[in-house]
This record gives sequence, structure tokens and C-alpha cells, in this order.
Amino acid sequence: MPEINPVIATLRQHDTPTVWNALTRLRGHSTQGLTIGPIAASDSAMRMVGYAATARMTSDAPVAMSAEEKDAIRFAYYRMVGAAPAPRIVVMQDIGERRGLGSIWGEVNAAIHQGLGCAGVVTDGAMRDLDALHGFPILAGSICLGNGFTQLRDIGGEVEVFGLRVRPGDLIHADRHGAMTIPAEHVAALPAVIETVLTQEKRIIATTRAPGFDAEAMIEAWRKGWR
Repeated sequence: MPEINPVIATLRQHDTPTVWNALTRLRGHSTQGLTIGPIAASDSAMRMVGYAATARMTSDAPVAMSAEEKDAIRFAYYRMVGAAPAPRIVVMQDIGERRGLGSIWGEVNAAIHQGLGCAGVVTDGAMRDLDALHGFPILAGSICLGNGFTQLRDIGGEVEVFGLRVRPGDLIHADRHGAMTIPAEHVAALPAVIETVLTQEKRIIATTRAPGFDAEAMIEAWRKGWR
């Protein structure tokens, strides 16, 4: 088992909105670098941090590829995932005209990817077999019951899921709220800033629960350092 970077181990302890708040402190407010829109989580307690291994697929129609061609891209994909930096998260875009008509992501592929050392999956396609994923985290665009005409189309390039652009090797943090990318230049500073954010949030919450709380108490607490 490869050693986990201590910063990544720390990031795993926090939910994605908290990490986003800390990143905002470091680089300013932005609407880029995070997923937007409805998302289905395989488990409400899921959380994953890892480096992106990317691919694109379709599920809505048969693909004019021979069995040999399908095997070639499938095997290349598994090799790519297995060789990606650890911990690794697969980010897979469904590029079909109708996304989610079938699912690659069910019991068997969850087991395969767990075996390949994946921390989870982010896809705008579908997932299924929710009761048989055995804790493997998947963030998906929908839930379905069939596999449709699922086929990998290409691997290792830039993808876009839920408005989030992801390149191979990008650091991803994701939970039931969505997924975000963490710019490399801010990774090392995040743990300390997260602690600052949490301390300030706890101070505000404690103020709201103290006897005599009112608008003036809130304003005074804000003036003492909440930004």
C-alpha cells in the first residue's frame, strides 16, 4: 500500500464545502473549479480525495467498434488507471447525446477499481447496484438499472463533468455535495487555512447559542474577526 501524503490525509478529514471555503480564502471567490447541478451520491457519508484519471464513454447507442477495438481501449484504460498517481479517482464523462441510459458503474466495476487502488469515481453518467458497492464512493449524474450500450470512447484527456473541467493528475476532493479541483499551488497551505475557517465558524455558532444572543451580539462577533 503506497504511503499517503499527509496533506491528503488531512483533507480526507473534512467535507468538500469546508475545503472549498478554505480555498476561497487562499485565492478569492470563484465560480470555477467545482461541480454545479444535481448529483447523486452512492452513500451520504462518502468522501474521496485523489488524483484524476480521466476517460469518456457513451451509453445511449451502439458503437461501431470491433470486439478487438473494444478490448484494446478497455485494457488500455485499466492500465492507465492502475498506473495513475495514488490515491486515484476516476473522472469519467458521458459524451452521449443522452447521458445515463446505461451504467458502467456497478458492482463489478466498483470491485475492479477498488482492486486498482481507486479512492472513488466522479461521473456525469449513471451508476447502479447501490446495495452492492461495498462502500466504494461514486458521485454520478443519475441512477439506472441497466448497462445500455456502455462503451469507453477515449482515455487520458481533459473531461468535463457537471461543469467541472478536469485534467489527468488534477487533485480532486469530493463528497455528497459535489466535487472540486484543488490547484497545486494551494495544496500545502490548505490544512492551516481549514483550521482557521473552522475556528471562526465555531466562534460564530457559539455566539448564536449563548444567552442573550441578538443582532448586536452577532455584529460584535463579526467585528472581532469573522470575515
